[in-house]
Amino acid sequence: MTASHPHILVHDYPGHAFPIDLSRALAKRGYPVTHAYTSAVESPRGTLSSDIPGLNVVNLGVDTPPVQKGNLIRRRFQEAAYGDVLRKLCDDIQPNLILSSNTPLEAQKKLLSWANRHDVPFVFWLQDIISIATKSILSDKLGPVGSIIGWHYGRVEAAMLRRSQHVVVIAEDFQDIIADWGVRDENITVIPNWAPIDQIPVLPHQNPFSEKLKLHDKFVVLYAGTLGLKHNPMLIAEAAQRLMEHKDIVFLVVSEGLSVDVLRRVKTERQLDNLQLLPFQSFEDFPYVLATGDVMLTLLEPDAGIFSVPSKVWSAFAAQRPSILVVPTVNLAAKITERHQTGIVLGNADADALADAILALHNNPERRKTLAQNARAYANAHFHVDKIADRFERVIQQLVG
Repeated sequence: MTASHPHILVHDYPGHAFPIDLSRALAKRGYPVTHAYTSAVESPRGTLSSDIPGLNVVNLGVDTPPVQKGNLIRRRFQEAAYGDVLRKLCDDIQPNLILSSNTPLEAQKKLLSWANRHDVPFVFWLQDIISIATKSILSDKLGPVGSIIGWHYGRVEAAMLRRSQHVVVIAEDFQDIIADWGVRDENITVIPNWAPIDQIPVLPHQNPFSEKLKLHDKFVVLYAGTLGLKHNPMLIAEAAQRLMEHKDIVFLVVSEGLSVDVLRRVKTERQLDNLQLLPFQSFEDFPYVLATGDVMLTLLEPDAGIFSVPSKVWSAFAAQRPSILVVPTVNLAAKITERHQTGIVLGNADADALADAILALHNNPERRKTLAQNARAYANAHFHVDKIADRFERVIQQLVG
């Protein structure tokens, strides 16, 4: 370490594309950066390689069983065990600052405890307010017991945020919530998420990926990314069923997990030949996946609008594709989509409304073009990582000098 360049641990549990984008930018500025993630959790990932001086990428999921997302008890123990792995990593590398995002609370708690015990500044990069999500999801599944579990995790998450030296939130709405939890305003910085625009060029619909799937002459409604408990996969299946007579419209879902298993079963039962399912693709192929879509679809359950901002919308912006958002209108992604005219926001719509919106864009290529150009213009204005790294660097310098 030098006086101006502390060793930073950037931890991003699933290994998404934008955190590694930040790690590369910090390494290029002279910071020694260890970027850690785990391959044990199903997720779309960025290019996770130690490909520039000063950047060391560590996969903490090697030889680790996959995380059992559908088994809540088993998952809790796995996430707690992962926290022990994180603490060992810290013992080995002795970081001077920790920036941790997308991390289950059981693991994040252990990482924060290590930082507090060793007087290492800890930046809680708040992507989702996990306790609110837990209460929303589990109260539906478990009734009052789920609400009690959510209340417990609310106390845990609030205490962790107060113990963090700084909190980076991705939306101003998050700032209001955690300020009510006792996090001081001077310890909060709002930095919205982004897509790595330098790695997502604007490509034609007809490309090697679309040709391989024989989709180059189809109108493709694309859902690419996590499809989990805060999404409704049946909305995709039901919209596909309503549009079966339109032979040139195809729904392409690029995802993995229990929700995709649901779609696979429904596809067979209802003979949805216009629904194609693929696993996550490599980030090197991801720009071609995005280019294959004529319209990008984003889903979010009504209760999730307050605690989650779907980053897949920003990938659509970078790829210069219009979006259809079935998300609460109060969500940041919905607000930006409407304000900058980059797509259609349906709120809490049903399958009929979604099918109608798809047809409206299918039948109006000029509108699609305008929305797409607006999306890329927004990305050009907001997604360049050097400007974003400036803001993170100010937080780093505030904490370590």
